[in-house]
Amino acid sequence: MPVAKRCNALITHLINALVNALAFLPAIAAPSAVRMACLVMGLLVLMPTHGATVKGLYSQDVPVSGQGSRDRNDAMTRALADVLVKVAGQREVLTNRVVKSALAKPETYIRKFGFHSSAGNQDFSPNRQQYLQATFDEQAINRLLRSAGVAIWGESRPSTLVWLAVESGGQRSIVNASGVLPAVFADSFQGRGLPVLFPLLDFEDAAAISTAEVWGGFTHKLQEASRRYGSESILTGRLSRALSPGALAPNELYQGRLTLIFRGVSQSVAVDGLDAVELTQLAADLVGTTLARHYAIDASDASGKTLLVVENIASLEDYAALYKFLERMTAIREVSVHRVAGSTVELELVIDGSESQLADALALGRNLRPVAADVSSGSPATMRYSWSY
Repeated sequence: MPVAKRCNALITHLINALVNALAFLPAIAAPSAVRMACLVMGLLVLMPTHGATVKGLYSQDVPVSGQGSRDRNDAMTRALADVLVKVAGQREVLTNRVVKSALAKPETYIRKFGFHSSAGNQDFSPNRQQYLQATFDEQAINRLLRSAGVAIWGESRPSTLVWLAVESGGQRSIVNASGVLPAVFADSFQGRGLPVLFPLLDFEDAAAISTAEVWGGFTHKLQEASRRYGSESILTGRLSRALSPGALAPNELYQGRLTLIFRGVSQSVAVDGLDAVELTQLAADLVGTTLARHYAIDASDASGKTLLVVENIASLEDYAALYKFLERMTAIREVSVHRVAGSTVELELVIDGSESQLADALALGRNLRPVAADVSSGSPATMRYSWSY
């Protein structure tokens, strides 16, 4: 489950517990509880508001029925396919001719693999689901995608906030983080390497937006209500839920529409009789395909050298943290020091992709704030930021 969602779920649980407890506390104890509630609410402010670091992009667990060579090879192929989808952020990568050829020899890209059971130990009794756990070579995967002309998406990715209004039995409600559906969303989005979170639906959310406004898809209200979460990517939907007719084991099916709001542009897809897994995969496809266009880096679209000026670097620790952050970014191929003047560091970057993609990637970090972006008549171009704590 993505880190952002786990943090939200934990904080939601704490806040709800405190709110319930306040109703039953004696007056003399209330001030202490209020101080505790303020502390928990403060955690919300400290939560990442730009992006999340997605771990495990180059590793994958896949279920297997045995450990024989045929089962192992099939599992390796599925694991490679899953990793390629996560790194690219979209399933379309699997239709690429070069990728299809690579899937026939997955062992070429695997660094290590092993087996484990669903209980997380080495007990391979028949009643336990077995998994192949594969870790792939990051450089080999990236070379494969570059040779296939597929853009690569780094581990720093924006979170998508989900507002869903669901109608069931004549009643409409907004889906919160503690329901069953968000857990299915988390699994599907994790398969694309996409962080996802649901609203807390606390007093502040209730004051900012209503179920009717989510159902109606009022973009302005949705953006205002989402501001506290710091998410630029907003997925909203109006869904009707009903049991599938005539099934031996009745299944809940959804009808309606999903809409992704990203940077003022809305894109919609129809939901026509999908179960929870199909619904969330459709949502993940919509989000992954859209965001990958902005954040995934195509090495063939190189912009050359860019000068990055970072102010307020007050210590060696600041410089080390900045350098480590830049070194992890897929958009940056090389980093070299151009000049140091007091607390200002000028770095020369060799980048893949466009400068706007680099700016998008830098914006996902919590410590860099843009001061100015100046493309002068000379070369290289200059981007200016301030390091914050």
